[in-house]
Amino acid sequence: MSVRRRIASAILLAGLGVAIQCGSPTAPGRTQSVFQVRACRGSLHAPDGEMFRILLRDSDLIAQARALIGVGNRRIVAGKLAPGNGGFNAPWSWHLDPDTVGFPQITDEICDGCPSFVEANGGSWGLGSFCPWSSEVIAEQK
Repeated sequence: MSVRRRIASAILLAGLGVAIQCGSPTAPGRTQSVFQVRACRGSLHAPDGEMFRILLRDSDLIAQARALIGVGNRRIVAGKLAPGNGGFNAPWSWHLDPDTVGFPQITDEICDGCPSFVEANGGSWGLGSFCPWSSEVIAEQK
């Protein structure tokens, strides 16, 4: 990867992190909800896609996720990777930090991929971020 491309990727990812974190409440007692997300549907290695889960704590993001259920691949799910399943993303050994999850319209391709790619590469995937362009919010878990 060229130096210019690396710099551009770093700038985009830094901006993504700032954009994702905006509006995330920090007050105790906030609402939260877990959503199931499908990625990589139709890929050669996972024709039916791969599932992962996200935890949302911001009421606006929860409303956005609810509106995305059943409409197909409409928005990218993106966030910073954290170790462990977070109590909601089993069987994966990683999760997206709930305070960084968002639905950007565009991201840099360096964090695009499938959940299994993140699993195989750990926290080093996408410079520590995950943003599958093929994201599809499937359901809210009750």
